[in-house]
Amino acid sequence: MEPIQIIGIKELDDMEIDAVNRLANRYYPKIQRELHNETSVTIHIKKYEEEGRQCKYDVHVKVKAPTKPFFSTKGVDWDINKALHKAFKDIERQLEHRKLR
Repeated sequence: MEPIQIIGIKELDDMEIDAVNRLANRYYPKIQRELHNETSVTIHIKKYEEEGRQCKYDVHVKVKAPTKPFFSTKGVDWDINKALHKAFKDIERQLEHRKLR
């Protein structure tokens, strides 16, 4: 199984694909290090076309860990970078919270 799967990448242009790959490759080692195990990350991106020049992005991140899965649905923004950061930061917060218990 691939460590990082991206669903909905066909809807994006080249600049958006580069941003997704760059941020996914930046956050994956952090997530893996936090879980101390092999994990897989699934990123689901939905692009909402608006009448104007901007598009709204909805990003869902799912991390499959051996103990339990982690989900983030907080990545909604007009900028794909911000939407990805919001989703990955929420996953990091959940992993940190799990460690404190």
